[in-house]
Amino acid sequence: MPDEQQAKQRPRIVAVDQVAATRARLADELEARYGRDYDIVVTGAGNEALAFLSDPAGGEVALVVAERHDDGAQVLAATRALHPHAKRALLIGFNENRSAREDIVQFLARGDAEYYLAKPMASPDERFHRAVTEFLDDWWRLHGRPYDGVSVIGDDRSPRVHEICDLLHRHDFAYAFHSVDSDAGRAALAAAGITTTSEPVVIVDGHAPFIDPANVEIAAALGARTRAGEGTYDVVVIGGGPAGLAAAVYAGSEGLRVALVERTSMGGQAGTSSLIRNYLGFPRGVSGAELAARAFDQAVLFGTEMVYGGDVVGLSANGNVRIVDLADGTTLVTRAVVVASGVSYCTLEVPSLAALQGTGVYYGSALSEARALTGELAYVVGGGNSAGQAAMHLARFAKSVSIVVRSHTLAASMSDYLVKSIERTPNIEIRYATEVVDGGGQGRLEWIDLKDCTDGAVERVEAAALFVLIGAEPCTGWLPQTVARDAWGYIATGGHCDCHFDTEGGRVPLMFETTMSGVFAIGDVRQGSVKRVASAAGEGAVCVRLIHEYLDAHAQYT
Repeated sequence: MPDEQQAKQRPRIVAVDQVAATRARLADELEARYGRDYDIVVTGAGNEALAFLSDPAGGEVALVVAERHDDGAQVLAATRALHPHAKRALLIGFNENRSAREDIVQFLARGDAEYYLAKPMASPDERFHRAVTEFLDDWWRLHGRPYDGVSVIGDDRSPRVHEICDLLHRHDFAYAFHSVDSDAGRAALAAAGITTTSEPVVIVDGHAPFIDPANVEIAAALGARTRAGEGTYDVVVIGGGPAGLAAAVYAGSEGLRVALVERTSMGGQAGTSSLIRNYLGFPRGVSGAELAARAFDQAVLFGTEMVYGGDVVGLSANGNVRIVDLADGTTLVTRAVVVASGVSYCTLEVPSLAALQGTGVYYGSALSEARALTGELAYVVGGGNSAGQAAMHLARFAKSVSIVVRSHTLAASMSDYLVKSIERTPNIEIRYATEVVDGGGQGRLEWIDLKDCTDGAVERVEAAALFVLIGAEPCTGWLPQTVARDAWGYIATGGHCDCHFDTEGGRVPLMFETTMSGVFAIGDVRQGSVKRVASAAGEGAVCVRLIHEYLDAHAQYT
């Protein structure tokens, strides 16, 4: 959860450039554009920058940029230790990203900087400012934007408070959190006319205070649509992860009437990722929440009707149309359905941890909790990309992060870039051939027991948080039996449908079509899918072409 008290000093931007002429231009550009909100320090000497960064009275550092020379490299390396939350960029000259490409790649591979930044060439240099703005935007996402339009007041040990804050974080909404016992929390409650309450309170500008609201109430107050429209849709997409959002974008862009139903949060599991670095078109990386927010806006602009909070409980065929049943008793009538309901994280079979879910034990990356772990010991269970991304994010705050995996290597389950990033992060440890077998604490997680799978030895360790990302189960229990699934619940599509295809005419099911004609499945919920954001988005795009084919020809088969 974001800190309730923002730093009193303004955040700082520090730049190191040895060339006087470009240093002057750099100072002018930074001061003119960012001087109102940030303290700007531009120097040609690395020792001056280090002294400034080491000053404990100087406040937080948002961005440090420095050249590749020895002083600059020293400054960037020191920044990682002194200000682990600061964004770090390698400052390069014109065309240097081409002429010195190998050196730059090696510099970034060591982790001394997160990306490079070309020096401003003219005034204004909007390409330079776009990069700086993206760095600063990333820093504020991590730091917590100073915004009181949405406030959450409650006990920071409450699972429900955690759930509300995580929901806002995953939807990329800026908000302020105040502990109910703090001066700011008491003042916020008094201003809202609430004297005392043990329940979480959510205050949204323009609305009466919400006391322990349902997620759908918060969403409605923030402008989300919670009810479907009238009439028949061309396509109803179930699930708002990368696959579902891509299907909505492409279907809407091609003139189809689309509704997208999401039960919990846009972005799916990808929305919990702190930084996706291997997604096409985002060389500096992109957080899952930002990617989901961009895709959501794109889908809405193409006419998609978003239905938030809709818990789908049934699906049936009625002649040429398909009926989608929601838990609130409403239905959506559509000519085609795309099931992109994704998967949910599996739980640990450790009964003692169940009572601590939301108070130290989290399923998923729980990005909103990271700052609260500053100086603490955190553990991540899992060996996939989601676990690796969570560990990298937590390492910016926690004193140490331990990744717990049963296997003896990460290479088979995690992308190479993540494995290398983890290996060069000094406060991340990997506990191979290990599993969590117990845990406990007074009101929140304080310790866990780790078992060595090789010799059976059990070690009790201090732990402030345990993040579990250990595989997933498809969300398909609501589907009728006419939609075939494998032994694990993943939906059969295309060639996997065998002879169970529910249609007249004997046609072969289309690539992503299920055993119920006109119903398609894409993304993680589909049998045999590649568990990557890019492939999920690609399936969403391809599926729309198949829907067109089905809509053009389906009448003769029904």
